[in-house]
Amino acid sequence: MLTGLSLRLRVFLFFAALALGSDALIAGGLWFAATRADPAQPTAALMTGGIIAAFLVTGLVLAIWRLFDENVAKAIERLSSELRARTHGHVATGIDTAPARYLGDLAPAAGAVVSTLSSARDELDLTIAEQTRRLQEQTAQLSALLSDVQAGLILCSSAHRVVFYNGPAVGLLQGSGRPRLDRSVFDLLRKAPIQRTYQRLLDTEDNDAELLVSTTGCGRVIAAHMRLVSGALGIGSVPGYVLTLRDISADLRLHTERERLLSDMVGALRAPAAGLRALLDMAEDGRDNDPALAADIRREALDLTATVQDIAARHDAQEDTWWPMQDVRASHLIDALRGQLGDGGPTISAPTVFLRLHCDAFALVNLLAALIERVVDEGLAQAFTIDVTDDSPGALITIGWQGTPMAMDVLQAELDEPVRDSPLAVTGREILDFHNTDIWPERLPEGRAALVLPLREAERTTPINLAADKIAERPTVFDFDLLNRVPDGSKQGKRLRELTYVVFDTETTGLDPKGGDEIVQIAAVRLVNGKLVEGETLDQLVDPERPIPAASTKVHGIDDAMVKGAPKIDEVGARFHRICEHAVLIAHNAPFDLAFFHKQADRIGARFDHPVFDTVLLSAILFGQGETHTLDALADRFGIVIPEEARHTALGDTIATAEVFQRMIPMLEARGLDTFDAVLDAMQKNSRLMREMKARIG
Repeated sequence: MLTGLSLRLRVFLFFAALALGSDALIAGGLWFAATRADPAQPTAALMTGGIIAAFLVTGLVLAIWRLFDENVAKAIERLSSELRARTHGHVATGIDTAPARYLGDLAPAAGAVVSTLSSARDELDLTIAEQTRRLQEQTAQLSALLSDVQAGLILCSSAHRVVFYNGPAVGLLQGSGRPRLDRSVFDLLRKAPIQRTYQRLLDTEDNDAELLVSTTGCGRVIAAHMRLVSGALGIGSVPGYVLTLRDISADLRLHTERERLLSDMVGALRAPAAGLRALLDMAEDGRDNDPALAADIRREALDLTATVQDIAARHDAQEDTWWPMQDVRASHLIDALRGQLGDGGPTISAPTVFLRLHCDAFALVNLLAALIERVVDEGLAQAFTIDVTDDSPGALITIGWQGTPMAMDVLQAELDEPVRDSPLAVTGREILDFHNTDIWPERLPEGRAALVLPLREAERTTPINLAADKIAERPTVFDFDLLNRVPDGSKQGKRLRELTYVVFDTETTGLDPKGGDEIVQIAAVRLVNGKLVEGETLDQLVDPERPIPAASTKVHGIDDAMVKGAPKIDEVGARFHRICEHAVLIAHNAPFDLAFFHKQADRIGARFDHPVFDTVLLSAILFGQGETHTLDALADRFGIVIPEEARHTALGDTIATAEVFQRMIPMLEARGLDTFDAVLDAMQKNSRLMREMKARIG
């Protein structure tokens, strides 16, 4: 009935009820005094009646205030929070008008505003999406193309901060950690060579240069090509630069081994050869019938032969490592073979195979093409099958045809000839020697024949999914807005969107870190420029070194078998600490999670003294302390869907917390809390809630 009244009438009725109720209670007090008054002492009865009336009026005021607070004040606060969430937090769901049912037309009007705003945003989003669709497609195509580039690529700002990197760069630098957006490239590569080369390019106005640089962790030697990018892609007029990386550690090692072999060969052969020459000179002087001299000559000849055999053995053991090899998919090798034979050449059929071969693909294709053409020239076949089969740790390449096998002398004659299109006139036998392998003819069942060539190294691969939205094996990570950011170690006064955040969550054996409970899983994601960085994610099980209670397993689904063999907290904690360098930490109920890291600081070898934003406190700032601030409540308030399988998992809760914080940023900015200092001060003012959170963990 009351919901049909106007808001002004409802407010009037509140105060009318207060006035009438007060009048009634005062009248009742006077009546009580009149009926109980002693003519000798009328004042005592009046005082008693007045006190009773005062208490009753106070109770009435409190009751009316409670109704007003619950149905008007709190309802207005809740409605304003809902409006802010939809205005600044980009929440798409409608407003729940039930708590504001006594606010007259305010709730329906707010709902209409939100509905209109949502419709306008939908139309705008459709327009923007249509206009940017082609740009997004081109960006995705460029990202996919760059992710498949074999060379490691890192784009840095003029402040030497990482702005872009691809998958091969991650592989090249894995011994030094991994590249991360907005982190110094000097965390990965030695500082001096890069700085010197960069400064030289700036001073000489050259565009590019070659340099050698080693990694900071595993000491790999990297050949890098530095090229300056446009001045528009740097800070002010100072350009950034691209590093193209190639690991030459193996090349240097092979070069060293070959030089050592040559040096050892010269040193080992010089002395016995000189001794043998001296003995032969003595024999020429007329002592050829001396038995002792003959024995000396024989001994020196045997020593020389043994030395030569030893050097030859070392040469044979290293021969296949000296020739440049690369990894190539078997399907690509077969396609190249078809192209080499040409459209009018022999027919080639091959089953689909998922193997990656370690070989000199160019030389091998030329050799296989030459052998197939020789089979055709011998009149043995015109149609062939190419089977590449797994023969761990290597593979077997079988060229099959219907007919008789190739004669061994014909095969040997072909192998002794220089292979067609070989720039160095390399023979087939030499190509086989480079791969430390051989080839032979075989007679197969059902009147078939084949040439069989084994390769020493191969590995299984997965099918290439060209329709996949992203290439998991070789991610490309970038944010070009970082090119114009001036790095500043201090967070004081920085805007929220300029900060780098690490959002994290843990799963534990229980809720009492001081009582012996430990972490069983850590998950973390990075936010840079207010955006979630794809590919920079930590999701790691941890051996708690104690049994996991069944009650905890029911919550997060992690049991003792799952953490068996997982790394311990000292290893995972140190890795997590490296991820958190120079970042603001974000967690939901952060004191609980951080308590586990603080108690293990000595084992980890680092202390987590980073600034922290707690989404519980941020929720209290935005929605008031009277609201529910659980992660599920916040996700529901912001329209964030947490998949059922991700609930109460470290990574699922981490991603949900990151999305909640991303929605909070514009809401905080709208309230004037747009800098690090302002948000920190606002959290400190929620001291009561902060004390309650800390009290829960002792």
